[in-house]
Amino acid sequence: MIVCAIGYGYLSRFIFQRLCRLGITGLGITSKEDYINDLDNVRIFKRDKIKNALSFSSHLLITAPPQEHGCEILDNYSKNILHSNIRSILYISTTGVYGNHKGAWVNENSQLNATFDKDKKRLKAENRWKYFCNKNKINLNIIRISGFYGPLRIKNFEDGKVKIIEKEGHFFSRVHILDAARIISKIILQSRNNEIWNISDDKPTSRAEFLLEIIKIKSIKKYEVISYKNYLKTKPESMKKYWLNNKRISNQKVKKFFKYQFIFPTYKNGLKNLKEYL
Repeated sequence: MIVCAIGYGYLSRFIFQRLCRLGITGLGITSKEDYINDLDNVRIFKRDKIKNALSFSSHLLITAPPQEHGCEILDNYSKNILHSNIRSILYISTTGVYGNHKGAWVNENSQLNATFDKDKKRLKAENRWKYFCNKNKINLNIIRISGFYGPLRIKNFEDGKVKIIEKEGHFFSRVHILDAARIISKIILQSRNNEIWNISDDKPTSRAEFLLEIIKIKSIKKYEVISYKNYLKTKPESMKKYWLNNKRISNQKVKKFFKYQFIFPTYKNGLKNLKEYL
């Protein structure tokens, strides 16, 4: 098995870390000129070598975000994919495609209420990959992933500089990078066909609760709590959008199908694991 990851970065590195220990070859495509690879069985290619990497591959992992005109991977390399040995594609999407559900639980069959441009682009890309793979009899798995956190992904917090915004009844869903990588690796290895998977931990929570847990772990004494109403008075529209989608992501499908037990089922477990990085 040879897995090509286009948009190789934080998430795909953790996925390759798991897969390549099994003897699988990983080909990472990145636009970073100075990327340093420290994993065995992984080769790094620059973006101008995508066609070359695709020709070697049996599986394709797409983490690159769609552009203004759509998914450039599909637009520019569909012929190369068809002429390769690739028979399984994983497209990394986002739970943002569900939009706002006013705090209700959503699963893979829930209504798609995407309102932001970036989420609409993801949804458009999902549909185009569905059409392409169905037409050409290629396995497709769409991963709708919540916000992932892990080593070096949470900024350092200091006394007197932490601001917590309180908005009652508002939920964010998250997942630790190690759980995300384990689940996606399982999906790659099983090559399921025409499936959509939510990846999120067991406990959606408010932004305030997440930050308060960090404060507790770091024993921070001085921090500021701001009501959402007051926050709105001081921030531009672009910052307010972050708070418009309110939903809780269900992970029951991956848990039942893979009999998966999370390493970090809640943000509290996950943050304790990251104490040295906070």
